[in-house]
Amino acid sequence: MAFVAALAALALAPGAALALLDEGRPACDYCRMIFDEHPLCGGEILTRSGARKIYDSMECMAAAVLTDSVPQRDIRAIALVDHAHPTMHVPLARAVLVHCPEMETPMGLSLVAFRTRADAQRACPSRAVRFIDWRGVLTHVDTTWFKGSLDVDRHVGAQRAKPRAAARR
Repeated sequence: MAFVAALAALALAPGAALALLDEGRPACDYCRMIFDEHPLCGGEILTRSGARKIYDSMECMAAAVLTDSVPQRDIRAIALVDHAHPTMHVPLARAVLVHCPEMETPMGLSLVAFRTRADAQRACPSRAVRFIDWRGVLTHVDTTWFKGSLDVDRHVGAQRAKPRAAARR
């Protein structure tokens, strides 16, 4: 009986269930979605302790910041996947952030990052493209997912975190 109870507890534990589902493949640190083979929309947060948090979309990264899943004081650097060059990261402070309704992202808010404005314009040539800053990303996620209930201004400082050199994935 004790063995059955222990087995049931193990099966229901979030970490154990995810490990079984993702078979060792990386999963988003916010939503737990398993990454596609070539993620185009995510990024990473490097904490002051050296831990690396990965996200499948800019939306999940912004939500992690807004909900203090990664406390503001613990953020050392934020880098986003360059949508035009998905093996490269762009430090948040240097990234060109775009809301392009024509682009599909894993979480559906159509937020992507690029190294250059020209790359962004080529990827989303419509008149619907909107260049935004980190505050705009946080506001869009807060308004859409959290009904405007979170303190965006308190979390904008993440952009001021010391940028790390763009790195290969």
